[in-house]
Amino acid sequence: MLTLLTSLLRPREPLPALADGRPLRILPVTPAAKPLLVRGLARISAETSRRRFFTVRHRFSDEELDALTNLDGHARYALGATVRAADGTVEPVGIARFARLPDAPTIAEVAILVVDAFQGQGVGRLLLTRLATDALARGIARFRGIVQPDNRPVIRLLTQYAAGPEITRSGEFLAIDVDLAAARGG
Repeated sequence: MLTLLTSLLRPREPLPALADGRPLRILPVTPAAKPLLVRGLARISAETSRRRFFTVRHRFSDEELDALTNLDGHARYALGATVRAADGTVEPVGIARFARLPDAPTIAEVAILVVDAFQGQGVGRLLLTRLATDALARGIARFRGIVQPDNRPVIRLLTQYAAGPEITRSGEFLAIDVDLAAARGG
């Protein structure tokens, strides 16, 4: 039902496509996405997991799945990307989410994960762009990404599409702040 409502509320735009021509669907994450999150986590490498979660993760607890999918759409919001496999099943591609900082409600921590088989195809950029648009509409002015210094793909993504991102050391990690209104490419 939420998928239907979302598709009715959003203006009709052509679906972006992967390099192989399959259309990519990007929709808000709901509790119905739990099985996709489980399958997506099973399809990422140890290195991708370490870069995203700062440790290797093979599964989510039921509580974590609830927290990742029961979102209020204002302080906590996520978009999931999927494609149809050759057999017609829905295949997880990636997810991007934000969570407002409680002490700074116009700043949200951002996180992006793209399944290994789909990395390097612009999925992360597309998810980040859509997430930024939705964040601006919700009154968020800045994204903050906390990343490992060796996570070059995400550092490149956040800095390539941001006008003058602020990068600071936060313990053993980097904090990258991006002004959404000044981000390149709208």
